[in-house]
Amino acid sequence: MLGVCVLILLVAHCAAALAEIDPLKVAMSLSSNTFTEPKRITVQIKISNTGESEMPGPVTLYYPDGRQVEAFGAPVLEEGASKTWSGTWDVTQEQLNEGKLTFRINYTIYNDDGELVSKSKRFSKTLIYNGGVVSCEIKRSILPTTARKDQEVSVTYEVINTGNLPITDVEIMENKSISTTVGKIDEIPAGEKKSYTFTVKMGTKDLTSRGTITYKADGKKYSESKETATIKYGEVKLAASLTADKKGGLTGETVKLTLKLTNSGSADYQNLTVTDSILGEVFTGQNVPAGESVTLEKEISISSTAGYQFTVSGQDSAGNDIETASERVTVTAIEPNQVVNLSVEAEADRLVVYQIPATVRFRVRVTNNAAADVQNVRVSATGVTLYTFDKIAAGETREFVRDASISMQGKFQFVASVRNQLGETQTFNSNIVSIAYSVPTPVPTDAPIVTPPKPVHQNIPTEADMEDLFGVIEYDKAIEYLRYAAYGLAGLAGIGVLLLVIAGIRRGVVSSRTHNATDSLEITPARNYAEPVRKPINLPPLDDGLTAAPAPDNTLSDTGETRTGRRRRKAAAQTEDQDSSEE
Repeated sequence: MLGVCVLILLVAHCAAALAEIDPLKVAMSLSSNTFTEPKRITVQIKISNTGESEMPGPVTLYYPDGRQVEAFGAPVLEEGASKTWSGTWDVTQEQLNEGKLTFRINYTIYNDDGELVSKSKRFSKTLIYNGGVVSCEIKRSILPTTARKDQEVSVTYEVINTGNLPITDVEIMENKSISTTVGKIDEIPAGEKKSYTFTVKMGTKDLTSRGTITYKADGKKYSESKETATIKYGEVKLAASLTADKKGGLTGETVKLTLKLTNSGSADYQNLTVTDSILGEVFTGQNVPAGESVTLEKEISISSTAGYQFTVSGQDSAGNDIETASERVTVTAIEPNQVVNLSVEAEADRLVVYQIPATVRFRVRVTNNAAADVQNVRVSATGVTLYTFDKIAAGETREFVRDASISMQGKFQFVASVRNQLGETQTFNSNIVSIAYSVPTPVPTDAPIVTPPKPVHQNIPTEADMEDLFGVIEYDKAIEYLRYAAYGLAGLAGIGVLLLVIAGIRRGVVSSRTHNATDSLEITPARNYAEPVRKPINLPPLDDGLTAAPAPDNTLSDTGETRTGRRRRKAAAQTEDQDSSEE
């Protein structure tokens, strides 16, 4: 019971939120909704603002064929205000076959993010059709009806199912001067139309078109023929080129068609008229001088898929009739329920990295917000395809995860690409994910604990170790070699000692000789080595009362002797006299 209450509250809350987002309410009534054939009815439409504020922009109303209802205007509805329109509408067989009559309004509102967005809402009333009718309308268009050599000529058959039963197995046969191929259309639903075009290049002779069309409906086979038509050969110096600013769009949107007329001749073209099989008369009274070009633009509203081919006819300055045609341009109408609408959401497992390069994990979600499935959705970043979804159903969300190595900080965005009904590639961008780089803060560390080195155990070398150390040298031989070395060192030591002894002896002899020479020079002035050695004589002091001998007097006398020398000579003479007296 509690769960049911919560569910009811959620539904009520969602309804209230929707009312806030889309405040417009539409009511439509018909004077009649039962039909046996197409007819005119009266339609009344009332548009009310049920929101709590004034609408931010005008509201416009459109007919089922895409034309704006001018009588309704473009009111800006205040809070609680409403606007009513009443008018007539011719219900077509196509609408009867479809079983509903649909109008449309355009307006603007604020979304949940406060952004102003454009909205389009369609609303319908049911039509009841009683009876089945087989009805087919066939149109043929030939462009151009006069062509120069090698100019392309197109013959188009448009088959319109104006009944309420489907048409199948449509075959179109043309004259062999146009084509030998049978044109085929498999099926045309009630109220719809399809076309088939033959193309041929003009030669130097006229071409003849004559078509026969067959089809089946309600179990029966039907046939219809088109009268003979001639495409004339002729030289036309006027060229027509037709382009569109886009391939198509939603019903009610506009497309700009551009026609360029080029006069390559020497005569002016005057009072030209441009027509189209769908649009009717497009331009009138146009002039194109010789050697010049003229550009004309036409804006059209898209109501259904159609091919446009402009025919240009008029006269040259000499009064000769001319006609030429442009190439065919197809504009595709996209139904609102076929519009591609994707939303892309991206997220990262981190918004700050502390090293470069870094690995970041991205998660990308793609949601299909449209009413139709989409195929081959490609998701990329910086032009590199990351993932492809084969199919995303309407309302479904698909996702994928990718690890990416980033080489710098910055903003990252993902893009989903898919082809729409026009064959164009539509892209949808994700939100931007910003990833920053930050220098990491160093973690505080404690003072290191120094562990003393483990003691190293050394073994005493053994004889085996010695063998390993010396390689191929044996241990006994090593000892013998060491003994020889010791003998050699001992011999050298003995020689050294002997040399030291000889040197000592020689030093003693030299010292003795030096002493004798000194003694002879210091004691006596002369010595007779033939006489026996006398005993030493004690000499009296030279000066009484002096403890230190005076410095030698080296002053020369008149005879050339110094004072010291005279003193020594006198002392020597006294010694000789004493020796003589003793004898």
